[in-house]
Amino acid sequence: MAFCEEKGGDTMEQRRWTILLISFTFALSAVLGGFVYQKHLEIEELHLEGRDREALAFSQLRESAAAVDLALRKGQHATSPEVFSALGLWLYGQSTRARGALLELPVEREESVAFFQRVGSFAQNFVQTAHERSGHSPSELAYLLALSETATLLAEHLVEGSALKVLPQVEAELARLVPVFAPTEPGSLTVTLEAAQESLAAFMDLRESVFRPLDPCDSFYHFRARVDGGEFVAEVLRGCGRVVRAANSREVRKASLSVEEGLEKAQDFLLRNGFSDMVPRQWRREANQVTADFVALESGVLLYPAWVSLRVGLDNGRITGFSAAEHWAYPRALDDLEPTVTKEEALNSVPDTLSVEGYDMALTVSTDGREVLCYVFHGRGEDGGLFLVYVDASTGRQQKIRLLLAEEMGQFFA
Repeated sequence: MAFCEEKGGDTMEQRRWTILLISFTFALSAVLGGFVYQKHLEIEELHLEGRDREALAFSQLRESAAAVDLALRKGQHATSPEVFSALGLWLYGQSTRARGALLELPVEREESVAFFQRVGSFAQNFVQTAHERSGHSPSELAYLLALSETATLLAEHLVEGSALKVLPQVEAELARLVPVFAPTEPGSLTVTLEAAQESLAAFMDLRESVFRPLDPCDSFYHFRARVDGGEFVAEVLRGCGRVVRAANSREVRKASLSVEEGLEKAQDFLLRNGFSDMVPRQWRREANQVTADFVALESGVLLYPAWVSLRVGLDNGRITGFSAAEHWAYPRALDDLEPTVTKEEALNSVPDTLSVEGYDMALTVSTDGREVLCYVFHGRGEDGGLFLVYVDASTGRQQKIRLLLAEEMGQFFA
C-alpha cells in the first residue's frame, strides 16, 4: 500500500512537471511567435518603405526629365545672356535632381546617369559663358539638338509604367545614342571672387570685410560670416554674380516688430535689390521670425515658378534667410502666352458654390512639367473660406483648387 502511495505521488509530481513544461513550451512558442510576427511586420514595413521611396524617386525622375526636355527645347532659341543664364541654372538643377532620383532606384542606370551628367556639364557652360552669348555655334547647336532629342525620348519613355519596366528600355535606347559632338568645355569665369564678394556685401547691406570666402564649386562662390552673433552663409553665381541663397543661423530671442512690420522689411529688401514686381502670396511666423514667399509678376502674369523666399528677424528687421534659385533659374518666355478661352468661358468651370470676387492670370507648372497659363479665380465659399480656382486658359478646364488657411502663426494656400 505504501508502495502504491509512493508511486502515485511520483505520478502526480510527473504530471505537474509535464503540465508546467507544456505550459512553458506554449508560452515560449507564443513569445517566439509574436517575436517572429513582429519581425515579419518590420520587414514588411521596410519593404513598403522601400517601394514608397522607389515610387517617389521614379516620380521625381519623371518630373525632372520633363523639365530638362522643356529647357533644352527652349535653349535652341536662346539669344540673350539673361536667358542663357536662367536656362543654364534651371538645367543644372533639374539634371542634378534627376541623378539623385536615379540613385534611389534598384535598376541599371549607368547610361541614364551619364546622360544627365552631360546635360549638367552643358548647363554649366550656359551659365559661365552667358555674358558673351548671343546665340550658338553650329557645333554647339548640333550637340544641343542631340541632347534635346535624347531628353524627349527619355521623357516619353518615363510617362507611363514603373521603374523596373521602363528604365531597362531607356538604358538600351541611350546606349545606342552617342552624341556627335563632345560637350563644350566650360568657359572662363565672368565674375571674380572679389566682385562676387562686393556684390554680396551690397546685396545684404553689410561690410565686405565680414565675409570669408570658402572653396567654390563649379557654379557658385560660397561665403561665410558672423552676423548678429550667428553663422551667416551665402551662395553667389560665378557666371553673373547674383546672390542665390543666404541664411543666418542666429537665434532671435525676442520680437520687437510685428509680422506686418517684418513683411514690410522683406518688401523693402526686394525693392532695394531690384525685385520690383513681386507679389506676396503666403507667410508664416516661427521662432520670432517671419518667412514670406513672393511671386514674380511680369506683363500682368504671376509666375509661380519664379518665386523668392525671405525670412526676417523680428528683433531688428534684418534678413535671416533668402532663396531665389527658382526665381533666377526659371526661363521667361511670355511672348507666346495668350489665352485661347475668354474669362467668361473659363468662369464656367467655377462652381455656383463659390462667389467670385476677382481673378489673376498666372503661369504654373503641372506635375508632368508642362507650363500652364491659368485664370486664377478668387472664390468665396458659404463658410467664408477663400478658394483659388485655377482654370487652364487654353482648355477652360480646372487645373487645381487651393484654399487660403489664415491662422495666427501664418497665412498660406493649401
